[in-house]
Amino acid sequence: MGSNMPIIKRRERHLCILQSAMAILILISLLLLSAPAASELEVTGIIGESVLLSCDLNSSTAIDTARLRFHWQDKSEKVLYSFNKGEENQHQDNLYTNRTKAFGSEMSSGNISIKLSQVTLQDKQTIYWAFATLFDENGNSIFERTKVCPTTLHVAARFPTPSVTVNKTNMNATCSTQGGYPQPVVTWTIQDVLLAQNRTLDPWKVQTNITLDSESGLYTVWSQVNLTENQTVTCRIFNPVLRETVSNTTIVSPGQSINTDPAGEVQEGFTPGIIGGIITIFIVICLGGIFIVRKKGCGASGGTMEVEGNNHQGNGSGETEFLARCRQAPDNLEAD
Repeated sequence: MGSNMPIIKRRERHLCILQSAMAILILISLLLLSAPAASELEVTGIIGESVLLSCDLNSSTAIDTARLRFHWQDKSEKVLYSFNKGEENQHQDNLYTNRTKAFGSEMSSGNISIKLSQVTLQDKQTIYWAFATLFDENGNSIFERTKVCPTTLHVAARFPTPSVTVNKTNMNATCSTQGGYPQPVVTWTIQDVLLAQNRTLDPWKVQTNITLDSESGLYTVWSQVNLTENQTVTCRIFNPVLRETVSNTTIVSPGQSINTDPAGEVQEGFTPGIIGGIITIFIVICLGGIFIVRKKGCGASGGTMEVEGNNHQGNGSGETEFLARCRQAPDNLEAD
């Protein structure tokens, strides 16, 4: 009797271990069932465009659409689209009027996807589900699918290619664009043309202002950096939802000057070469005028000379005397 006690205790211990293992398996199964479905989708819609909310019932046989009923609804339980044995949108919410469309020719294969058009900012982060029921010939439910194909919608708007203008008076470059969503990330890259060095500027070296338009809900970007000549500057606008970048590049060289007027229009400025040439021509003209005036006034009182008519009409002795005096003293251009 005493010899059987260890065996009984071992069996009890094994049974306890087995029961514990089964309890753990049941707990894991419950957790898996309560966890979000692995088929959850995240889609991105462009503001003003259409986006697909896809769902397939994975039916092994053809479905008679006359016995099919399904609808889509959002997290607020507003109905986007409804299909009831051939009738559409009997219970559609006004928010989605004229914005949804199903694919009737593909319903028989189990495709109950819909297209949501005219995506708006109000649609962002919304979760959509589909509910489907199939009936037999007697109107009895064969199967039901509730909250299938959960889909989270992200919205975005593309930023246009930014404009980059250079002001050589203040030696800075300005980058601007507007009409995108969500808030972007702005970076500047500068390449030294002479040294062939390419570097991305630290945020503290960049002055950036990103504002949200209260009416459209879209963002406007303005950014500025200081620069020097012989540099290539690139402004990049990164959209974190679309994961795309738009950029623009300009070259800053001594022979070019681009200024921005208060209206924002880009105007070609005067280059240093042109300004220097104008000044040089002006100086030459002035010096030439002074020289001519002084030449004409050689030997006359006050630097000017009036010639009487008889000096030109006579034997020319007056003009000859004048020329002789100038040849004798070419450096003395002032009157006695």
